[in-house]
Amino acid sequence: MDSQEAGTLQLPLTASSSDGKVYRLVGATFNVTGTQTVTVTDTAADTVMVPLQAGSYTIELAPGWTMERVDAPGAPVPAALLSPNPLPFFVKKEEPTQVRFQFKLPGEGSADVGFEVDSGGWFAGSFLLDSAGGSIPNPYEELVGKSVPFLISFKSYTTTRESWGMTQVRTGPVTVQFGGAPSAQLERIAAALKDAELFLSLRTVSGSTVEFSNANLFSPSTGIMLDFFPGFSSFLGVVDGDGFPVFRPFSVDAPMRINEPANSAVGLSSVNASP
Repeated sequence: MDSQEAGTLQLPLTASSSDGKVYRLVGATFNVTGTQTVTVTDTAADTVMVPLQAGSYTIELAPGWTMERVDAPGAPVPAALLSPNPLPFFVKKEEPTQVRFQFKLPGEGSADVGFEVDSGGWFAGSFLLDSAGGSIPNPYEELVGKSVPFLISFKSYTTTRESWGMTQVRTGPVTVQFGGAPSAQLERIAAALKDAELFLSLRTVSGSTVEFSNANLFSPSTGIMLDFFPGFSSFLGVVDGDGFPVFRPFSVDAPMRINEPANSAVGLSSVNASP
């Protein structure tokens, strides 16, 4: 491999939580495909370093992994993989590239291989873009007709009661991930929306019927917005004694759009959300 044309994939495999617990991903196998094809099985180090030719790739976490606390080796911690799998990424010459897989640790928060532990939640699912508008050529045209898995994860959130039985959920800074084939356009969107706040609104319709009103992420510096808005989006939820929705896990189908100053794309999403 020509070192002048190579970069490095970094896979840190340990993480510390805010209360000092340290977790490790054990027995992981990573299948890397793209400009090169590589299988990574030696995951004994705290950080795995994989030299790769510059180019586009996907990385898949194969079945058979477990999550453990470092102070309790051999005792797996229940964990669920949230991130799209495989995940796309790009390697640039003479630069490190870090890939993160996000997990949920029931009762203990969440973790990502890349990798940190927290007590947040997620807004995740997939979307299918059906049209793109704006400049010609439009950078979203390559995504029209393709199903794209996504994950918006957050470490914390607050809720506020609004008028008309509406609850506003405001998260802390988010991490955005897209699955599917490598896309420079989606990589740009994810980078622009990193550390934005997700605003999510729920409204009581009647009884325990709750309507998903909207959810959006916005980057003031770039003008990029990812927006989900009402469709056939009512579900049987949890309502408190005063008639306001409580943020609990839910699933809906909802129209969505990606907006920026010169271009836009719209489609339909299937979403599951959880605190």
